[in-house]
Amino acid sequence: MAIRIQDFGMSRMGPDLSGMIPLDALEAQAAGVRRLSAGVADLAGTAENMLAGMQEVRDAGQWAEAQDGLYRFEQDVMRELDSAGAADDLQARWKKALADRLPSYLPEKMSGRVKGRVEAARENLAAAGSIYLEKMSRLGQVEQARRSWSGSVESAVEQGDAGLAERRIEEGMGVFVTGEEAGRMAEEARDRVALNRAVEEVRRDPAVALPVVRAEQEGAPLNEMERKVAREAEAAYGELKRRYADSIFRTVAGGGMLRDEGLANAEKYGLVSPGQLRRYVDARDRMREAELSGISFPADEGLLCRMTRLIDEDCGGDGDTDAVIEVATSGLPAGQVKMLAERREAMKLVPQEVRRAASRRLSSMFRNGAWGPVTDARAVEEWKRVQWALLDAVKKNPANAAAEMERVFEEENRMQDAGWVGFRDMKNRKEKQ
Repeated sequence: MAIRIQDFGMSRMGPDLSGMIPLDALEAQAAGVRRLSAGVADLAGTAENMLAGMQEVRDAGQWAEAQDGLYRFEQDVMRELDSAGAADDLQARWKKALADRLPSYLPEKMSGRVKGRVEAARENLAAAGSIYLEKMSRLGQVEQARRSWSGSVESAVEQGDAGLAERRIEEGMGVFVTGEEAGRMAEEARDRVALNRAVEEVRRDPAVALPVVRAEQEGAPLNEMERKVAREAEAAYGELKRRYADSIFRTVAGGGMLRDEGLANAEKYGLVSPGQLRRYVDARDRMREAELSGISFPADEGLLCRMTRLIDEDCGGDGDTDAVIEVATSGLPAGQVKMLAERREAMKLVPQEVRRAASRRLSSMFRNGAWGPVTDARAVEEWKRVQWALLDAVKKNPANAAAEMERVFEEENRMQDAGWVGFRDMKNRKEKQ
């Protein structure tokens, strides 16, 4: 059977290709696929580079943290070893610290690359530390020897042997000091030996100290050595005077009497003045005469008030020693001196400026006639009364002595105002008339 082309719906014009993709479009699509594949490859390479860069950043951070730990470890351990002094086991302690303590200063996580750098740094640190400690150990031995030598020189000076001090300085010349430094040290050692001898002399005999102290006080031209001796002499003399003042104060307050020989030596050394000596001897002789004759002398209340004022204003301060000697040699009876000794201890609890201001205020009231003429016995009695009222106020509340003393003055002012009431009333009546 013959088949006809028309049976397949085809014409003689050829096949219908209207639904097919053109060849040039296929080429373009293939080129796009190739470009996409290349882009994917480039992206993969970039990601790999990024990962490598991120690792470098992490390594840099770990290394920075490790460096900080290495530095802190070195500082901490070396500070401890330096403070340990000249110990013989410094090297062993350094190695032990490297093994036991260093890991705690390092990051917990480190890459292999960072670990390698840390290990190299640790080896360098171990070597540098050992060299440093060895050097310090040797320097410590030298320093110890220098201290021993210096101590031997100091010992010779303290013994007062200038020749021995100079010989020991010569032994250290060129080793511990230069020739020029040794010369200065020898000169200083001679001066110090001379100073020590002078100080010993003035402490042993205050009569030697007194001219030096007076020369210093009068502004006499002194060289450096003389000024040093004067300062030492003044300190020694001041201590001697304080001890003497306390001694005679206790003696007189306890009812004893000062002997002529002791007073003469005290005057010789300048501890008491000629006036104080005469005053005390006269009062002592009067008391002895009164005891033998049975005649009593009236108490000098004005003297007691003046000595009370002296205690209030100067006790516990720079003038304390002079005040104590003045009271002890004043000629007051033993009972009154004992009262002033007790007052001195109580008044020391009050700031000097507070009690001094109160005492001067009270003395000013007395001089200005608050209780009448200063020559009147009653005025002296009133002065004495308020002085001891101030002491009672201090004992009542030492921590607030200023306020308590002020209450005493306020009460005294009220009493004085009350005494003038009659005069004021009389004046008012005259004005009304």
